[in-house]
Amino acid sequence: MLTNYDVSPLSYKRQLAKRFDRASLFYDTYADFQKIVLKKLLSQLPVESADSVLDLGTGTGQALEQLTNRLTPTSCVALDLSQQMLGVANARSSHVPNIHYVCADAEALPFSPNAFDCVFSSLAIQWCLKPRDLFNELYRVTRPGGFVVFSTLLEGSMPEVDRAWLNLGERKRVHEYMSESSLLGYLEAGGFERVSSEESCISMSFETAESAIHSLKKVGASLISSNAHASLSPAKWKAFLHQYEAQREEAGIPLSYQVAFVVARKAMNCQE
Repeated sequence: MLTNYDVSPLSYKRQLAKRFDRASLFYDTYADFQKIVLKKLLSQLPVESADSVLDLGTGTGQALEQLTNRLTPTSCVALDLSQQMLGVANARSSHVPNIHYVCADAEALPFSPNAFDCVFSSLAIQWCLKPRDLFNELYRVTRPGGFVVFSTLLEGSMPEVDRAWLNLGERKRVHEYMSESSLLGYLEAGGFERVSSEESCISMSFETAESAIHSLKKVGASLISSNAHASLSPAKWKAFLHQYEAQREEAGIPLSYQVAFVVARKAMNCQE
């Protein structure tokens, strides 16, 4: 979840949906990091079957076939804020039965209480604005005894980008994500029992600084504070790329992320 944004929530969500709409055609080509995280998160599924599943922030539907193969649900809902992403997901998984596509906001889920045995979400909830609302909604739609399984970005992600701006005397332009302790605090305040949690650093390498930033834009992940690019001159952008290139390592230009992998459970005997 984000801890800094400077536009209204409605405007932010509209911007976000449009950004991911634009990214939908290129997402799978550039989503190497997202695929690494998804593979690890799928390995942490705590059950072998689930009658009803929600893939929250499904994007292009990379998880859908694996979720349905592993959990064999009678119903799987693929939810995303971007209608265009859902279109790609639908085309990709048209051969998979019992999938329903819903365009909606994770912080205002259009489902009845206790609707899902398992809620799965890979690298989506970091785009939410109000963690308390998010986890209240997840708790509401999860059945007693059901699980939420998610990954999300944490504070300390993309330090190379921050460092390049700070070296120019500029303010941070990457969104500030919350700490693992804050994330888990909201999770447990929402009523969930934590089954497992892990913070991992995953670093990607690129040929150039420009290609690293390009990869972010192509997956829709460059919504860095809403007015971040408004005052960027060509000279300032060139200076930023120079500072980023100065961080080159043997493998290339690094772009690293702090990622939380969390499995939580709604108590069987919970009081609604």
